Amino acid sequence: MTDSRMIPKKPFARSFRRWWNQKLGTKEYTYNGVRLVTDQQRVSKDVYYGIFSGQYEDTEAAIINVKVGQGDRVLEVGAGVGFVSILCAKLAGEQNVRSFEANPGMETLIRENYALNKVAPALEMKAVTRDGAPVRFHVSDNILSSSLYDRSLAGKEIEVESVALAALAEEWQPSVLVMDVEGAEVDILGYEALPGVKRMILEVHPHIVGAEAIDAMLSRLEAQGFNKTFAYRKSVLLEKEDA
Repeated sequence: MTDSRMIPKKPFARSFRRWWNQKLGTKEYTYNGVRLVTDQQRVSKDVYYGIFSGQYEDTEAAIINVKVGQGDRVLEVGAGVGFVSILCAKLAGEQNVRSFEANPGMETLIRENYALNKVAPALEMKAVTRDGAPVRFHVSDNILSSSLYDRSLAGKEIEVESVALAALAEEWQPSVLVMDVEGAEVDILGYEALPGVKRMILEVHPHIVGAEAIDAMLSRLEAQGFNKTFAYRKSVLLEKEDA
């Protein structure tokens, strides 16, 4: 049965709110209980509009609010502006959250958002991959589109260090994996066992890699005991039976 708590509610007067805050030049804004920098000179247009329209990572936030709590250890791959890791830190405790972000240009903004919320989850400016080798990372002019996956978008390509997901899971034993990596999920997930992980909250990108690649990834994860228990828009929740 679908848990309605994990379906985000349509925000009231979102167009007006976005227009009003843009008119005011709002530099900081509390979104889903998380204080975020909203200076238009520092955040991308999509992030800015997403926050004020109430749609930025809204499904992931709704799932996390239901499925993450005290006692969980959260591994986040793809930190973005830090919103999800802050939310997880508030729910599970900052000492139980470890986040990775491959785009070095995001570090200052992430840490400023952490400071605004008086939390300090562990943050590492590295990619997460299957093998832990250095990788080429495609930095898009729109940060929401930056990825290990080459989308042929405007921006630049840089080399970044990476950590192997399986080794990281074995070392840190997270119970929850949160991943949003703009298509690279199909190259990372379902190939090695992830000790301790009971839930995965994923944003999938069939519009980038194709539906067949997503289905193949989900089949690999199902073979490892992860069942798809919820899906809405691009967000998928996978859980092991004993979770």
